[in-house]
Amino acid sequence: MITVQGHSDDLIEVDGDITEEFYAAEPGKSPDLLAFSDGTVLAVNYTADGIWRITPLTRGTVRLTVEQAVVGDPCYSDVATLDGLVRWVVLGTTYRAAAPTPPLQPDGATPTA
Repeated sequence: MITVQGHSDDLIEVDGDITEEFYAAEPGKSPDLLAFSDGTVLAVNYTADGIWRITPLTRGTVRLTVEQAVVGDPCYSDVATLDGLVRWVVLGTTYRAAAPTPPLQPDGATPTA
């Protein structure tokens, strides 16, 4: 199991089966991205309200939960938990995804525009 949360105003902490502290690239500006070996991608951003927000961009194969922090609460970070086999995590700042694939028709054919 792995947990992810923000700490202070410039650190992203990963704890559990993998332990690492990542420095946020531009806290409060653009989100940092954590990509995990199971396919999960999380956007992690320190907001103007002083709260770390964690938003799933892509869900992988492990169970993912995100407990949201409340403004004004002493716990100033959302906490994401990944429960399952994760072998690595990488921090980045840019993410692009392919356009969604249209669903197949009942006959198995791909629809045309």
